[in-house]
Amino acid sequence: MSFKHLLLIPGLSVVCLLSACAGPMPQPDPGMAWIGLQEEAPNDMLAERVDGKRIDDGRFFEVAPGSHNLEVTLFEIPGGDSNQQDCEGKVSYNQFHAGEHYKLVETSLGREVSAKLEDSHGKELAQTGDFQCMPG
Repeated sequence: MSFKHLLLIPGLSVVCLLSACAGPMPQPDPGMAWIGLQEEAPNDMLAERVDGKRIDDGRFFEVAPGSHNLEVTLFEIPGGDSNQQDCEGKVSYNQFHAGEHYKLVETSLGREVSAKLEDSHGKELAQTGDFQCMPG
């Protein structure tokens, strides 16, 4: 097997993981805060960890009220002949409320990638630092 074929394995793993998550979204628990993800096309953002613990469904976060650290992975897919980048970002917020819906929105400006946490009215509540990116 050539080196080029070995590089396909991580990409195919991500495709399989994302396709496994393609079922219907669960109903939000009214006793928890719900955090959806919004990435810029054609990128994909995946929820990874809450307070350092891995989560089962990478399409969203659902957390108890209070303070939490959220970690995401962004698969940045550039146009043209450029290679994909895998980026990691973290955001902390200390006032999640039960029954509330939040959104983590990716923003890119040139090579700088970050995300902001918004409430259901679009008000910015917190922001990640720049994502740490490496070739995928």
